[in-house]
Amino acid sequence: MTDPSRVVLQPGRDKAVREGHPWIFSGAVARLEGAADAPLVQVFDAAGRPLGLGFHSPRSQIRVRMLGPEVERADRSFFAARLGEAAALRRAVLPSETTGYRLLNAEGDGVPGWTVDRFGDVLVSQITVAGLEALRGEAYAALAELLPACAILQMNDLPARRSEGLSRDDEVITGPIPEAAPFLESGLRFVADLAGGQKTGFYCDQRENRRLAERLAGGRTVLDLFAHSGAFGLYALRGGAEQVTLVESSPRLIERGRELLADPRAIWVKANVFEDLRQRTESYGMVICDPPSLVHKRADLDAAARAYKDLNRLALGRVTPGGFLLTFSCSGAVDTKLFRQIFFAAAVEARVRVALLQPLAAAPDHPVAITHPQGEYLKGWLAAVTGPV
Repeated sequence: MTDPSRVVLQPGRDKAVREGHPWIFSGAVARLEGAADAPLVQVFDAAGRPLGLGFHSPRSQIRVRMLGPEVERADRSFFAARLGEAAALRRAVLPSETTGYRLLNAEGDGVPGWTVDRFGDVLVSQITVAGLEALRGEAYAALAELLPACAILQMNDLPARRSEGLSRDDEVITGPIPEAAPFLESGLRFVADLAGGQKTGFYCDQRENRRLAERLAGGRTVLDLFAHSGAFGLYALRGGAEQVTLVESSPRLIERGRELLADPRAIWVKANVFEDLRQRTESYGMVICDPPSLVHKRADLDAAARAYKDLNRLALGRVTPGGFLLTFSCSGAVDTKLFRQIFFAAAVEARVRVALLQPLAAAPDHPVAITHPQGEYLKGWLAAVTGPV
C-alpha cells in the first residue's frame, strides 16, 4: 500500500477533529498534497501537526472521514480489530434468539461509511465512501474471516454513492445470495427482502421499540401506520393485541406481510396513510406511526416539518383516551429538539392532552459515537393521550 496523501487544514479548523468529530468538510481544507484520488489521507493542522488518518472523498462535501488519531494504517488488521469490537458489543446487547441485527454501524463503530446488517447466514453491506470503496478488499477479507459461513451482498443503490461517483449496481461479494433471508428477532421469525427491498431488507433499528409495543399491546386494538411488512404488528399480536390494523401503500410489502402475519386478528389496508387518516373514524388503544424519511435535504425541512405535524395531529386523533402513541422520525435533518417541537404543535392542533412517557431511539446495535451527533438519526416518543383539552 502506498503512503497516503496529505490534507492540510485551514488555520483554526482543527478543533472539532481534535475533539473526535470524524468529518472534515471541504471548506476546512487548505490544500491536498499528493494524489488527488488517494483513498487515504493523513490530516495535519495549519502548523503541520498530525491529526490522524482518514478515508478520502475527493468529490464529496465531507472531504475526509477520520479513523482516529491512533490509527496508522487502514489494512486488514485495522478492519479486523474494529469488526471484532463491534461483534463483541452485539453479543453483549442483543436479546436472545436474535439472528438479525446490525453488525457494524459506520461512525458508531469507528468505520465511517460502512454498515453491515446480518440476517442469519447473509451479510448485507453498504459502503458510501470513495476511500473505503477503494480499500474494500481488505475490509471484506476481515469480514469473511470473522464470519466465514456467511454470504456477503453489497447493496449500492444509495444517493450517497451517486454523490461520491461510485457504482450503484448491487454486487455479490461471496455467495450465493437468496432473494429473501430468514432470521430470528427475539424469537419471532422474519424475512429480509434482498431483492428490491428497502434499506438493507429489514429495519433492525426498531427492534427495542417493537418489544416496547409488545409489552403495551395486551387487550388493545392497534393501528400500525406505514406498516411495511408488519413487524410492529407481529410483536403486538404476540403481546395479546385484540386486533391490529396495518396501513401500507406497497402491494409487495402487504403480500410479504400477509405471509408473516397469518393471523385473523391482522387486517391489512392498502392506502396512503395521510389519506387514510383523514377518512378513518375508529379509535385505537395504541397507534404506531413510523413513516419513511420525509426530508432528504435541508431545503425541504420546512415542508417536511409541516408534514410531520399534520401526520401526528391526525394520528393523535385516532388514539382512545388512555391509549398510547409511538411516533417516530428517521429524518436526519429533523433533530430531537425539532421533533419534540413538531409533536407539541401537533398535540395543540389535535386538542388532546398528551403525556410524554419515554424518548425512543434506535436499538443498541446501532451505536452513536458521542463525538458524532449526526449519527442519531432515529428519534421518537412513547406518549399517552390522557383526554381532550
